[in-house]
Parts: sequence; C-alpha cells; structure tokens
Amino acid sequence: MSAPERITIDVGAHQGVGVAPELWGLFIEDLNDALDGGLNAERVRNGDFEFSAADHDGWDALTAWHPDVAERVEVRTDAPIHPNNAHYLRLAGPVTVVNDGWDGIAVTGGQDFRLSFFARTAGEPVRLVAAVDDLASTEVTVRPGGWHRYEATLIAVADGQGRLRIEIPESGTVDLDHVSLRPAGPDGEPLTFRPDLLEALKDLAPSFIRFPGGCLAHGLGLDNVYHWKTTIGPRHKRGQLPSLWGYHQSRQIGYVEYFELCQASGATPIPVVAAGVCCQNTPGGPQAIDDAGMDAYIQDVLDLIEFANGSPDTPWGARRAELGHPEPFDLRYLGLGNEDEITDDFRDRYARIEDAVREHHPEICVIGTSGPQFFGRDYEAGWAFARARGTAMVDEHGYRNPRWFHQNVDRYLTYEPGPQVYVGEYAARSNTIRSALAEAAYMIGLERSPGVVRLASYAPLLARAGHTQWTPDLIYFTATEVLPSASYHVQAMFSRERGSRLHPVTLGGVEPEPVTLPKTGSVRLSSQRASVDYADIVLDGVVRQAVSTSPGGEPVELGGIDPAAATLELTATRRAGDEGFVVELGGESYLQVHVGSWQNKSTVVIRGDDGITNEDHGPLHWHGVRTGVPVRVKVRLDGARVRVWVDGELRHDYEQDLRPEHRVVVGAASRTAADGSTEYVIRAVNAHPTARVASIRLAEPLEPAVATVTTLAGAGPDEGRPFTASPVTPVVTTAAGDTLDLPPWSFVTAVIRRTP
Repeated sequence: MSAPERITIDVGAHQGVGVAPELWGLFIEDLNDALDGGLNAERVRNGDFEFSAADHDGWDALTAWHPDVAERVEVRTDAPIHPNNAHYLRLAGPVTVVNDGWDGIAVTGGQDFRLSFFARTAGEPVRLVAAVDDLASTEVTVRPGGWHRYEATLIAVADGQGRLRIEIPESGTVDLDHVSLRPAGPDGEPLTFRPDLLEALKDLAPSFIRFPGGCLAHGLGLDNVYHWKTTIGPRHKRGQLPSLWGYHQSRQIGYVEYFELCQASGATPIPVVAAGVCCQNTPGGPQAIDDAGMDAYIQDVLDLIEFANGSPDTPWGARRAELGHPEPFDLRYLGLGNEDEITDDFRDRYARIEDAVREHHPEICVIGTSGPQFFGRDYEAGWAFARARGTAMVDEHGYRNPRWFHQNVDRYLTYEPGPQVYVGEYAARSNTIRSALAEAAYMIGLERSPGVVRLASYAPLLARAGHTQWTPDLIYFTATEVLPSASYHVQAMFSRERGSRLHPVTLGGVEPEPVTLPKTGSVRLSSQRASVDYADIVLDGVVRQAVSTSPGGEPVELGGIDPAAATLELTATRRAGDEGFVVELGGESYLQVHVGSWQNKSTVVIRGDDGITNEDHGPLHWHGVRTGVPVRVKVRLDGARVRVWVDGELRHDYEQDLRPEHRVVVGAASRTAADGSTEYVIRAVNAHPTARVASIRLAEPLEPAVATVTTLAGAGPDEGRPFTASPVTPVVTTAAGDTLDLPPWSFVTAVIRRTP
C-alpha cells in the first residue's frame, strides 16, 4: 500500500458570513410506499376497501383481502359510513376474511396492538373474532343498529409476521369498514408513526420538513391535485385519491399528521401547494384551474396559513384547536408549485396566489419553482419569472450522476443577487459510496454559499424494499428493518454537527481531476420496449448493413468511432412496441440518444460516467415513434459539441461539460461552545483511491487542541445497492487537532476544540 499523500488545510479568518441556520432538512412524499406501508404505523392494507383500478391495474375493493367463502362476502356501497369511504364489506357468517398487510403484518412479543373498525348488524348481536395468525387475538360483539366504532386490544404473544384474520364464526350478517390495526404507544393510544422510522428521521436532526410533494402536490390532472382540507379530521371521512405514483392514497397521514411529524422532530413545516395547475405530465399536458374556481382555491391557500398559525378565535385556528392543537404550528414557509412547466397559465395562477399571500400574510416566505432540472427551458424561464416578481426563494431540483456533483461544488458562488435558493430535491444517482461522497462534496459547496442557498433536502426520503417507483432513496425499510443508505449517513454527519460562522478554506497539495472525452468508443443500438429495424446506416461515411433490435435483447454494435469526431445516420422503423430506441456512442464515458423516451413523449441525450447516467440535454417534448413510420436520425460528435437531428429537425445542439471534478473538497465553520470557547467544524471529502493526511492550520489556533472525528470510510466506490443498508457506517474517534486522516473514498467531519 502506498504512503498517504500529504495535503494542507488552511482555515481563514471569519469574514462575517454566517452558515445558513436552517440549511439541512427533509422532504417526504408518498411514493415507494413511504407512508401507507411505511411511516404510517397502520398495519392493515386497504382497510377502507377503497382500492380500485384507478389506483393500479387489477386492484379493487378486495385487494389485500381474501375471503374463505367468496359468496359470503359482498362489496357494497349503499348507506356507507361516509361518502368519502363509500365501499364496505357485508359478511354473512360463518365466514373469514384475511388481510395480507404489506408483505405480512409484523408483531413483537408483548406489544399491545389497537384494533378498531366500524360495523353494523341488524337483529341479534354477532360475535366477531380478530387475530394475527396465532400471535394475537381478541373478540368483539357487534350490537344491532347503525354504524358503530369498535376498539379492542390484541397482545402479541411472540415475535412474528402473519396476517390479520377477521372471522364471523356463527351465523349472522355484519357490515364492516375502516379496519385498523396499530401498535399502541406507552400511553396505550394507537401510534400515528412507525417508531423505528420516526427515530431514523429524528436522528437526522432536520431543520425543516417539506411535504406532501413533489409531484403528488399538483397531481396528475386537476381532479388529482392534493387539497389539504380533505386530509384533516376523522380518518374515515378523509378524501382518498389515486396516486400518480401508481397506488392508493388513504390520507391517513394528512396535514395534521404532517404538522405533528414536524413537531415530533423539531422541524419547521414547509407545505407545498399546487400553483393553480396540475402536473405537466398529465395526458394532454398541464391544465389550469379555471377562472371561476381560482378565488376559492386562493382562499384555500390562505385558510391553510390560518389553520397553521391562526389563534383559536379564527375560523381555521379554531378547527386546528378542535383537532387537538390549540397552539399554532409556526408556519413560516409555503412552497408554491413543483417542477412546473413555466407556461402562461402557470405564470397567471402563480402570480395571483403569491400576490394574495403577500397581501394577507407578508410574514410567510413563498418558495417558487424552477422546473424539474438544474438547467433547461423551464429552469431559465422559472428563474426569469421569479426575478421579475421578486419572489423570495426558488426551489431547484436535480438528480444527476456523481461526476456532475463533483463538477458543481461551486455552482452557487456565481449566482446573481436576487431570490435565494431552496435545493428541494437532489441526489447523485445510485446508492453507491461514489454517489454518497459526491453528494457530500456538493453539500460542502451548499454550506459555503449561504448568501444564495438557504435550504436543502435530499429526495426521495423513504422506500419500502420491493415497492419502489424510484431509486436511489435515503432510507430503505422492510416490515421489521430500517436500512439507512450511505447517503443517509452523509446527511446525518452534516445535520448533527453544524457551525454558525463560515470560514474560507485554502487547500494545498490538491488539484481538480481533469475531465476529457474518451479516446476510443463504439456505436450500439438498443430498444427495451420495442422491436425496431434500422436501415440506410452510414457511420463516418461507411455504409453498414441493416440490423434489428428487440425488447430485452442485447445491444447491436455498429462499429468503432472516435468519440470526439463521429457522424452516424440511420433510418429506424418500429415494428412493434410502445416506445422508441437508443443510440449509444462512446466507451467508459458515453452518450445515449433516446428517441421516443419516457412513455414515447420526448427525445433526450443522456450521459454515462462510471456506469451512472443522467440527462445531458433535454428531455424535449416530441410526438414519439410510430409503428411502421420511418424516423431518420443523424448524430454528429465534434469535440465536446453534440448535435442530433430527427427527421431533419436539429433537436439537440450543446457542448458536453468538460469542467474538472473536485474530488477532494473541504469546508469549515466555527461555533461558540457552551463554555464560551470556539470550536471548529471541518468537513472533508476524499473521493479518490489515494489516502491523504491533512495538516490543519486554524485562523484562531487552539493549543492544545483535540478533535472528535467522525469517519465514513472502508468501502469501495461502487459498493452499496438499493434495498440494502450502507456497506459502512460512521466511526467516531479522537485525534490531535492539527492533523486529519482522509482514507480512500471517505467523508470526514471533525469537531476541533481546545483541550480542557
């Protein structure tokens, strides 16, 4: 093993700039079964019998339920418990129905569980037996009359994972709805949040929590927009909706519960409301609330602020008090819109809502939006709109590969004065150590840009293993396990140890890593969801034979190229399938030209480095590939310049980013300790296979000094996978305050203080 390289870290004097005090927070959205089946402590799946094909193909009111005698179970909608909970079961005993939960129902020996449900019967009382296999059981007598709510306690006799069984053992008919099974807390009351996941969030010490979306907030169509008023009050009365993520929203975790989550974790709430338009990915494009409905929608937004902050003598403050919260929720931020396409309708609706909030609640900081990426048409238009309006803060989103993060450590040092930035969603694609360290380098850059960046949150936050629509994620979990990623440990290392005064840092002995185009490469064709024929192929002036690709088939290689000087032309005709095709050019670093990508709605150029990809240009809306209709494609690589023509139209024309990567990055801040002395918080990333030893020189020498060092290291850059825990966890040691060891592929936080 080679000797570590010696580097120096010179920490300059404080220049009067403070670290953004609320910089690190969380963003939670109900995707990947993050809420139902996750943070929501509820163990019964589809307890309201409201699942339907609108949620997911093949689902219905009995999804997750299994009757032993099908003809004795009937789904009914006449005289329901509430119009928002229209479906219920009629059970004609003797009969048993069984609920799967989410991959089973986990119980812990000695744990009390609170069972509740609504039921009604006519005539004689009916005995009902409820059990989780042979692990816990109870009996309830359903009395005659209308709908009544019943509660009972089940005590688990052993650890295990089973299914909830509800049995009518004798004759008799019972209507059943809103079945719930929750673990009880120390006070005997059913828990709202799953304790181990709640603790994992609290351990991140978040300054704020953004909710409920994300894309979920503005919905797939106007009838799918998230309206906060439908999510408060008794759970059986809440408005339920299909989720644009392909499953059901029970709204058991609604706005009150989100505010309670903020209180439980000491976080400031940042609710996000739709900006009067739905998601642009809605079939047919974004739709706007019509003029006749805008006044009512604006009033809903104002009512939300009153609900959060109003005194109990205001209408919505009184409603909050009714729900058990006489004290306000201390709302200071409001997100308006999410990744929206910056259309005329968006500008009009957004402006009307923001103007109303400014007039009635000038104390609220409205956070605008700049589209779905850190670049592109909507990004530019969103920022221009925000600057013109004087919006206080803009929400930027971006999911990129690790190289991009290393290239953009200093991104915000060059921003023009104006609105501040909330980096509301970011992640380096993949759950590897490489990605976690790239995020750490980027976060150091965010921390040293407090004049611009005020808030930041990784996304997505939670994902149930085997139930994901998106990766990477910060925390994976099963029914019984919490599986923090390496990125989770990075977030924790930033949020648990914070400085208050920013210090400049000068690194000695470190140079950025150059980024160059690959020297050699080849061209490959593929089509994951289509069968495609390619003809009239000309690669660098040489005619090639016709080829075909098929779904799931191996890519077809056309030949070698110089990735800095290549031209490809071909005609592609889809024979079958529902998407388009991909032209890949390059070697270890490569470009992929997707023609008919993302549901066959766009073209996009994707870049891959270290086996991890992200969009390099686009996506740009397009009519899509049509079966039997030829598409002529031309790609020209000229140095860093990339051009792509589709049917003669120049759709992509841009320069590849060849800025160097900052693989060794250091940040520094100081704070005042409880005894009045100064402490330094030093953060260092070494995203490199070479170990380094850093000599530290502080602006205000602490002699003698000792450092408490937290190190995340010990795994290779490509270790770490979705649905598993991080291959390494942070290790805390004590060291001298003038030297810092930086192992290969490591992130280190050191708190340096004077030795007592």
